[in-house]
Amino acid sequence: MIVLPREKSVREAMLTAAVCRGFFEYKNELIRVQQGLVGEYYVDRQWDDMQLNTPYFLLHDFQTSKHQIDTIFLCPKFLLILEIKNITGIIEIDNTTHQFTRKLKDGSVQGFRNPLNQAQRHQRMLEQYIRTLPIVYVVVLAHPKTIIERIPPNAPIIHSSGLESYVRDLLASHHPCLTNDQLEQLLQQLLQMRVSVKPKLNIDASLMRRGVLCNQCAAQMYYKHGNFICLDCILKDDGTLLQQALSDYYLLVDEWISNEQFRTFLGINSIHAAKRLLKKLELPYVGEKRFRKYRILWKC
Repeated sequence: MIVLPREKSVREAMLTAAVCRGFFEYKNELIRVQQGLVGEYYVDRQWDDMQLNTPYFLLHDFQTSKHQIDTIFLCPKFLLILEIKNITGIIEIDNTTHQFTRKLKDGSVQGFRNPLNQAQRHQRMLEQYIRTLPIVYVVVLAHPKTIIERIPPNAPIIHSSGLESYVRDLLASHHPCLTNDQLEQLLQQLLQMRVSVKPKLNIDASLMRRGVLCNQCAAQMYYKHGNFICLDCILKDDGTLLQQALSDYYLLVDEWISNEQFRTFLGINSIHAAKRLLKKLELPYVGEKRFRKYRILWKC
């Protein structure tokens, strides 16, 4: 049973907004994040075909203030941490240096954070709070063409195609530790540990590209008679692109915006026109007159 579904990544949305707003130095990081999400969704589908004869809960993208766990599998016998990696090439983990590397077809070698160390860190954290269940972990390689060449002996690293067999072996080798009621209590304990952490990017907001941007030519749209219009494409915004612009502001600057900031960011000259548009948007606000600030609502 999926208790925490995997939702749209706030970091992906933030990086997408940053690139769209002119911070192209984040483009490679955006690609890496998107590739990682593809891998996580691919592994998530593996659970759909499993017919396990035990009650269990799946918690995807489990976050605390200092930890982000790709997936937690919770059952009466154990808690399993999944660290999911979506990388191609030939991978190696040096048992002495703990260096995790991959070799590509052109012979180049790249280094990454060691996923075993990441999973062990998550394990130590959970063991501080959970004493009633064994806590184990596995690194799951999502890409089918990844070649595992050299890893430490007995290191729990598998391809996603072997996930079901791995879970069934764990179920066969462990005995129940919790009743169904105790399992539900532990689930609630985990859910109470969760926190929502908004990531931050080191950007200078004053350098951010402003305005409602045309989704056809990417030009800044002109505000006239209550509408945003692209002078190049003659495209008239139906409100979708304005909402996207406000989402970008929320992600990169702040969730609160004043009338003056609203006008500056969107290129609206009239304070009264901005006031009418803000009223139309029905954003919640605090303060009165020139001290009023509006809260931008954003959903994953």
